[in-house]
Amino acid sequence: MSKVCEMCGKGPLVVNSVIRRGKARAAGGVGRKVTGISKTRQLPNLQRVTVTRSGASVRLRLCTKCMRSVHAA
Repeated sequence: MSKVCEMCGKGPLVVNSVIRRGKARAAGGVGRKVTGISKTRQLPNLQRVTVTRSGASVRLRLCTKCMRSVHAA
């Protein structure tokens, strides 16, 4: 499975990209209007890391949050 962390299972998220125009009411305008919504994907920050597991070195695709926990231990 590509684009998935091999330690925690974190994968891509589907989010809405909201496009707005106009000036905010607090700044003296009539308010911000939504002019478009499109779905985008947010991918996890995966890095290839060599980790030693039970004496053998293994290459894993880890997210950066898991990389911190592996190197801290």
